[in-house]
Amino acid sequence: MRGHQRYWDWFCVSLSCKTTWPVRASRNTIQKTMNLQLLHLSMSFWIVGHNMTGTLPTELAVLPFLQRISFAHNQLTGTIPPIYGAMKYLIDLELHYNLLDSTIPKEFFGGRSLLQRLNIGGNTMSGTLDRGIGTLQDLKGLHLFENSFTGEFPTEIGKLDLLAYIRMEENEFSGPIPSELGALSQLVEFWAQQNNFTSTIASELGQLSRLEQLRFSFNKLTGTIPEELFNLTNVEVLFLDNNKLTGTLSPAVGQLKETGYFRVNDNALSGSIPSELQYVSRLVQIWLHYNQFIGEIPIGICSLFLPSDPGTGLISLQADCSGDPIPNECLCCTACCDRGDYFCFKV
Repeated sequence: MRGHQRYWDWFCVSLSCKTTWPVRASRNTIQKTMNLQLLHLSMSFWIVGHNMTGTLPTELAVLPFLQRISFAHNQLTGTIPPIYGAMKYLIDLELHYNLLDSTIPKEFFGGRSLLQRLNIGGNTMSGTLDRGIGTLQDLKGLHLFENSFTGEFPTEIGKLDLLAYIRMEENEFSGPIPSELGALSQLVEFWAQQNNFTSTIASELGQLSRLEQLRFSFNKLTGTIPEELFNLTNVEVLFLDNNKLTGTLSPAVGQLKETGYFRVNDNALSGSIPSELQYVSRLVQIWLHYNQFIGEIPIGICSLFLPSDPGTGLISLQADCSGDPIPNECLCCTACCDRGDYFCFKV
């Protein structure tokens, strides 16, 4: 860390910035042989996890070739300097886990940015997202998690053809999850849990053929689970739990060949549990409890347990197999839940 201290102090001497280390290095230890011209040629500036305080230095904008900035895992406060949005070669901005507030400056939008990765998760940012975010045509990773953003998620994000990662969990977004996001053909991970999203799940999301993780838990989504969602044959994690979903669970669920973790618990789903779940051979976890399913858990699902090979196959199966009467008889559940008492116990 001491080398970083000296480098940062030297940088601050050169450019008079105000961001500080908890313990500043002596000015006498600064490497005076460093050449300012070399700094101006720098392409990356990373100081991560050193409890830095103060605000983000606007002085970085004088470095004409800078492509990557990371001040992640520090204690920086204030806002993102608007001048960062004018850094024409910047492709990676990582500011996650600080104490930054406000929102993304509008200077980042307008069609000139080459930004590929924006990570501002784990801060105290708020407000709505500017619809100009749809102009970040090179964006591949949008990480907004653990903030206090509100309002609707911009439909314009569906125009970002290269976008592969959306992390917006633990915010206060509301309204529908835009159907336009179904056009994101490169999307691999879509984390939207713990928000206030309402309305139905758009059938267009079933077009996300490269999707590996879909996490919509703990929202206020309504309506049925669209059958098109079971076209996501590469999805490994499918979490739809803790919403207000109704209707039946389609036999098309058997098409989820790569799914390991499947949660639809804490909804109002009804009808019988489809035996086709037994064809999802990679399942590790199935949570079906706290719904209105009727009938037995199909015995074929029990075949997913592999007692001859501990640690592989199905490990966790939870259903409403407790109560009087028992809604879902189950011969192999690892936990039984009681809808009336809202209580689960291991078996």
